[in-house]
Amino acid sequence: MKGMVGAGLLASAFAPLLALIAILKLPTLGCVSWAILTGCLLSLVLLWLVLRSVARVQTRPVESVEVRRADESVLGFTSSYIVPVVVALFSDDIASLVATIALVLLLVVIYVRAGLYHLNPTLAVVGFRLYQVTAAGGAVTMVLSRSRHLPQHGVVECRYLGDDVAIQLKGRP
Repeated sequence: MKGMVGAGLLASAFAPLLALIAILKLPTLGCVSWAILTGCLLSLVLLWLVLRSVARVQTRPVESVEVRRADESVLGFTSSYIVPVVVALFSDDIASLVATIALVLLLVVIYVRAGLYHLNPTLAVVGFRLYQVTAAGGAVTMVLSRSRHLPQHGVVECRYLGDDVAIQLKGRP
């Protein structure tokens, strides 16, 4: 299950970037752009399936002693999209396309190696916020939630996506 969750979060995190590049390069790439856009739509379906499967995982309580919003981390990650998009936008030669692909692959490697699954702009678009929750024992967990508020001192019920990343699927907007 961990592999499916990782794949779904990875694919959906990069779907907006790849869709934007495919749209920008539609006249140049033709059918390849349409294939990329189809893949992006399929990544959204995979994300939906991942969230449905995670809903079946038992919740684990986190006794919070400190909660801090961390949405700026998602914005920072999403800002890293700018370089590949600019490269794709202002050039039509094969070397620039290869450079764009190399930059995207570099972002993917960093994303996976660092376990940054919580930095997902697609989840932010569908209403998830990112919180850094420090538990009573000192462990820090990144929690994705649709809630506008998590208790500073209280119990946060969530499902773990990884070692230090969790999601709260039932949240109050």
